Amino acid sequence: MNAKELFKSPKFIVLISMAINIILILIGDIWFDNNYIHLELSALLILSLLLGPYAILGFSIVELLYWILVLGMNDVTVIILSLSSIFVLGIMPWKLWYMTKSKRGFEIPNMNSFYSFAKIIIIVLFMILQAYIFSNQIFNETFGLNLETFYMIFILGLILLLLGMGVFGILNIAVYTPKQIKKVMPDRLYDLALVIAIILSIATLNNPNNLCLFLILILYAIFLIKPLNKDVFKINNIQKLTIFYKAFISIFIILIIIPTFLLLSLTGLGIYEHGNTSEFLNYLVLLSGFFLAILIPLVIYMYFLEKQVINPINQLSAYLFEEINDDDVDLDNLVNNLNSITVNNEIKSLSESMLNMEKEFVDYRENLLDVTKEKERYETELKLAHEIQYAMNPTDFEKFNENNNLSLWGFMKSAHAVGGDFYDYFKIDEENIGFVIGDVSGKGVPTTLILVKTMTLIRDYATYYSDLSDVLYEVNNELCKDNVKELFVGCLLGKLNIKTGELCYVNAGHRKPLIRQNDGDFEYLNEKPGLLLAGMENIDYKKHTIHLKPNDTLFLYTDGVTYANDGNNRHYGERNLQKILNQNKDNELNIIIKSIEDDINKFCNNKELSDDIAMLIIKMKE
Repeated sequence: MNAKELFKSPKFIVLISMAINIILILIGDIWFDNNYIHLELSALLILSLLLGPYAILGFSIVELLYWILVLGMNDVTVIILSLSSIFVLGIMPWKLWYMTKSKRGFEIPNMNSFYSFAKIIIIVLFMILQAYIFSNQIFNETFGLNLETFYMIFILGLILLLLGMGVFGILNIAVYTPKQIKKVMPDRLYDLALVIAIILSIATLNNPNNLCLFLILILYAIFLIKPLNKDVFKINNIQKLTIFYKAFISIFIILIIIPTFLLLSLTGLGIYEHGNTSEFLNYLVLLSGFFLAILIPLVIYMYFLEKQVINPINQLSAYLFEEINDDDVDLDNLVNNLNSITVNNEIKSLSESMLNMEKEFVDYRENLLDVTKEKERYETELKLAHEIQYAMNPTDFEKFNENNNLSLWGFMKSAHAVGGDFYDYFKIDEENIGFVIGDVSGKGVPTTLILVKTMTLIRDYATYYSDLSDVLYEVNNELCKDNVKELFVGCLLGKLNIKTGELCYVNAGHRKPLIRQNDGDFEYLNEKPGLLLAGMENIDYKKHTIHLKPNDTLFLYTDGVTYANDGNNRHYGERNLQKILNQNKDNELNIIIKSIEDDINKFCNNKELSDDIAMLIIKMKE
């Protein structure tokens, strides 16, 4: 069991309180040259408020043994009354504290607010008065205790309590909190017992009577067994040290210790004689002067400190942490809370600055959410468009080649999520196949929409018109309609008669193709291309015708091939393309395209492509 766990044990609490009592008795006897003044009573506050009834039990045991064994007290009545008075006097602060609650609800004994400060001062004043009353009826006859002595004792007790709170807070030691007590009568009767006990105590001050004292003690005992509010049993029992406590303890120690020791010295020197009414009144006036001179300014200052500094800081901290950690920030509520800080100092300026920062944070978060949602939406659209784009480019090369007197192969790779390059091939009739390769300007979803529209129109019109010039004429006019994005399409459309080898093609602003004939090398077809599609309506496109023989090959590509960049502003170019084609001219079509792709990647140092790539190669069978 560690040290902190020991303070949860009633046995340990009894033992530690007994040890504290013994130490204070020894200090009192040595310090005051055996002129006993009950210095150990100063421990009642800290033992009661922090360690509870078990601590008072241990304290009372030591007191009883000291009275009998050391002081030789043998009057049973005095012993019983004295012991009962000590026990009641010790437990009363603990009970009074937990009977009332602050704005924050029930709390363990603390010095974290002006309310807690006032509450402890009232308890201390009650203990001073009650101790003096008991002393007047019992102890005065035996030990000569008086009001000024109890003042000194309980002011010292207050200092010990404040220091004890600090120790408990720093070491995270749990304060002993109340346990549930069974209710045996109405609450008003408990309170009535307390009121009657106080009235009887004051009424019998000048007429000591053991019977009245027994009655007073019984009435106090009845009040002490009053059940507490059920919320008391839910409080956190770990001491928290706030700014208020730290400020108070530093000021209080300075202002209290000096006059307390001054009065202690005056008493020890015998300047004021006990029993002399005039001297006593003079001493009481001086004592009150010291007390008021210290307490009133301190109360005023701490009240000002709490209202002007501590509470605004706590409000600012609580509001900001609550709102910032909340997923749904209520900015209006935050504005109202921060505006409730009515002080006119730097804290108000800080709250206004924090409010502006919070507004900016909320705006930023909302903008970020909007941007994120927009980005997610855009990425979803891109993914869908990407799938559409690749789905529009056919890849059933082997199946298509089986049923026709030719071989073809295609390839398309986007440099971005959605590109504008495309190729297509399709059967027009039993003798003719159509093919197209193109590039739509721009990127993204609008580009894909134009791409899909272009490919669909070409397929439709190619089966309707026999002349490819007419096909592109109609396609161009359709693309020009509602072209609000001003996107353009460059393409090369061809038609190949697989029986005769006649090849017709129309170039609408596309790259010039390469052709290999008669088992020679690949050469560029240098016919001048027409205008881009979707640029201007009613444009006529010129048709070109050549004849392909068996093994003749046609290679089509987009500008992403020749414009591939190596990072040093050098392009792959037409020469490199022609060179790699001729190096692989006798290979299978898929190998030819793969070799071009590899050569481009090597040229670009395997960096990401700056533009889309599309290639289509067609070869007449033997």
